[in-house]
Amino acid sequence: MRIKLITFCLLFITVFLSCKKDEISDAVNPGNAYIPLLSKVLIDNQPYSEYLYNDAKLIIEERSKFDITIHHYNNKNQIISSDLYANYDILSNDLNVYQSAMDRTEWVTIENGKKSGTITYEYSNNDQLIKTTYTCPSSGSSEYSEFTYDVNKRIDRQILYWENNKTGYIDYSYDGKGNLIEEALYNLTSLGVAELSSTTRYEFDNEQNPYKLFSRLINPGINTNRNNIIKETFTIHSDADQRTDKVQITENSYAYDGNGYPLSKDGNVVYVYK
Repeated sequence: MRIKLITFCLLFITVFLSCKKDEISDAVNPGNAYIPLLSKVLIDNQPYSEYLYNDAKLIIEERSKFDITIHHYNNKNQIISSDLYANYDILSNDLNVYQSAMDRTEWVTIENGKKSGTITYEYSNNDQLIKTTYTCPSSGSSEYSEFTYDVNKRIDRQILYWENNKTGYIDYSYDGKGNLIEEALYNLTSLGVAELSSTTRYEFDNEQNPYKLFSRLINPGINTNRNNIIKETFTIHSDADQRTDKVQITENSYAYDGNGYPLSKDGNVVYVYK
């Protein structure tokens, strides 16, 4: 449903936005000496995703059988670009092609995947992210985002542009721990009027989020939250032709280790650390 609201490319950009660039020592939980590296995720006992790191414990590759993302950093350990490769067969309208892609056991690599795009990141003189640009090799379209910050130096708005025209924005709200509790997507009409399209609200546990170590991937949400999401409420807001909003609620439950990191989610998702 979200793909109908935001272009496929914009989803890729949104995935890599951030509220701040924490120091690695604070990436999971300040003062906690135990900082595990999330190595892989299994779903129904089958490999779903894998993660590779450099010596500075920065994520450099995210792999799955559907896509692979390779991240590049500068000498300040700021992410400067991400290269995206995918198996486009999973988007096919041909059911046989789609099913073959779903059944495939070989994971996407640079060699067998198709490059779907590159995201580049620009920073201000005080090292705040100010712009991301998505470049798609198969088209000459221009797509980018600009950012504003709240008093706590967290991204509070992501402004979306297509072909140099402002098309909408996403507002971000946080709790006292820095967890993203709401994101609201607004579309701009041809007259420049902002219309609320969708909102997503989150509720959290009090345990350690293993994805916090990925905070330099610049993504307000799972990569910057201190805690784990236990409830997500996604609402598509009605227009004049609809009577009620459409609401989708997802709830999660976790089993944790002795340090508060999740070992499993919902009984079928398993987290493997190293």
